[in-house]
Amino acid sequence: MCAETVPGEVGGGGMNGDRTNGVDLEHLRAGRLARLQGAMHRHGVEACLLFNEPNIRYATGASAMPVWSTTTFVRCALVPAEGMPILFEHPNSMHLFGELEAHVRPMHAWEFTDGVASHAAIFARETAAAMRELGVTDDRLAIDRLGTPGFLALQAAGISIVDSAPMTMEARGVKTPEEIEVLAMGGQVVMEMLRDVESAIRPGVTERELLAVLAATLLAGGGEHLATNTVCSGPNTNPWRAEATARALERGDLVYVDTDSVCLEGYFFCVSRTFLCGDASPTREQREAYRASHDWLEAMKDLVRPGVTCRELAERAPRLPDRYLPQRYECMIHGIGLEEENPSVAYPGDPQPNPDTALEDGMALVIEVYAGEVGARHGVKLGDEIVLTADGPRNLVPYPYCAALLR
Repeated sequence: MCAETVPGEVGGGGMNGDRTNGVDLEHLRAGRLARLQGAMHRHGVEACLLFNEPNIRYATGASAMPVWSTTTFVRCALVPAEGMPILFEHPNSMHLFGELEAHVRPMHAWEFTDGVASHAAIFARETAAAMRELGVTDDRLAIDRLGTPGFLALQAAGISIVDSAPMTMEARGVKTPEEIEVLAMGGQVVMEMLRDVESAIRPGVTERELLAVLAATLLAGGGEHLATNTVCSGPNTNPWRAEATARALERGDLVYVDTDSVCLEGYFFCVSRTFLCGDASPTREQREAYRASHDWLEAMKDLVRPGVTCRELAERAPRLPDRYLPQRYECMIHGIGLEEENPSVAYPGDPQPNPDTALEDGMALVIEVYAGEVGARHGVKLGDEIVLTADGPRNLVPYPYCAALLR
């Protein structure tokens, strides 16, 4: 077990009230909108139509039914390069956003109707009218995702569709001071999540029961939902990318947890820790995999500085022992914010998605590693979420490592 590594008090066990009290949420929203509109100006785009939940939230501060909204087209935001956005909201959710500095009006959805094309045409006409209302003179509209009926209807209305990702990813890459403040508060919730799930690890408990602990602490702390169900034990830890099952933990199992949680104000936390179940002594193979992961993660964090490019990070990265490379994690570093973001750093020898992107002060990043031999009964996953500063990385969730696995 790893209990000796847990600080005397990781957190308060849940705080009453809103944990974002003290954060100027109006300034948070205004700062994000300014960054997005600045990126739109740089790309020569007059308007974006955003259906992706994190993009809507980034531009307007509005979130409603976020999990369901990711699979439907029932709400969107029309964002001009200058001025306030128009939020097309689900009619039954409009009352939630009376205080937002955005124009809120009902969304005319085409889904779940018999006359999909005709309803999509109404949506397209309303979108075109709103563009004119906002002073948009270009017929180009940058969009993040859109179902086929909406796409065809906008085309029929004379609107030319381009990709909004170059603008949204550019804007979201560097966090505002208020975003960093909210991330720091969310990090405390995630500390409590890891503390509570580690305290619940014992022989006989199931992976799903541990997942329930993780979710309960997230929700009690003001977070929103889990994005994955990554609590795995014993043979389910190898290969990586399993999710929680009804398997009961056994003494001596490794148990890894990836928080993958949407926390305060929608900010995402992707932090990984691996624990030892019960009072067993770890095997040599378990200790070696844990040590390799630990040493790699600490060495990689030392390399992360403003100004270094993703290509340079890949070239300078510490090397995992060869026996773990066939099942290496898909990347070494990725951006984080309201969802997984740019940039990303792949392993040396793998294609680099953002080779020339230089890290900047204010970026939020996840650095993570998986060590598991092909065919082994166990694997180790470790990962930290950091904010980059001029002095190097600031760990948002400095949860301790497992001392028993480092001996």
